[in-house]
Amino acid sequence: MNKYFLPIVVCFSILSLNACRSRQQTDNQPTDSTTAVAATEMSTSVAIVGRLAELGLTPDSDWRGINLGDDFAKVKAIEKSAPFESDTDHIGYTVELKNLESADILYYQTSKKVSAIDVDLFLNTHQSVNDYQKELGTYFTARYGASKPGAGGPIWVGSKGNMVTLKDVSKGKDFGLKIKISPAGSAATASAK
Repeated sequence: MNKYFLPIVVCFSILSLNACRSRQQTDNQPTDSTTAVAATEMSTSVAIVGRLAELGLTPDSDWRGINLGDDFAKVKAIEKSAPFESDTDHIGYTVELKNLESADILYYQTSKKVSAIDVDLFLNTHQSVNDYQKELGTYFTARYGASKPGAGGPIWVGSKGNMVTLKDVSKGKDFGLKIKISPAGSAATASAK
């Protein structure tokens, strides 16, 4: 037992010192709210797996590799399927999910830039709604910071002024979620209510 005692003490000491250094670095970070929100907006702490991966989400974009303000042409470059609708103001795509569930995504444009994103998730069960709500809530919180209560569900506002709403729109045997991503205070945001 004595021959293992010293190596164990040394390992424990090294781990303790690293933990103390890590804690000191965390404590020395600025604590104003804009810095905290900016740091979480770039967070990759949420693993993009399962439902989030199936939706095509990424840790560094508003939705499926697209950010508000991107050139509208980028949407057509990223979305590989044929659009289900398209006009001068928006373009819509459908993403087929597991268990015969799907998502319809509308990308809106103003001055040839992505100005808003609307997502309708068509789900099969109340449990599926709960599971997507939980995972999307964790994802949006990691990207934009803590949510605030809204009329139809939680609202996240990022440091760049983007607002995300997540609303359960289930009625009877029709289950679903609606997600809106738009600049805070915009006309697109007003229509999200």
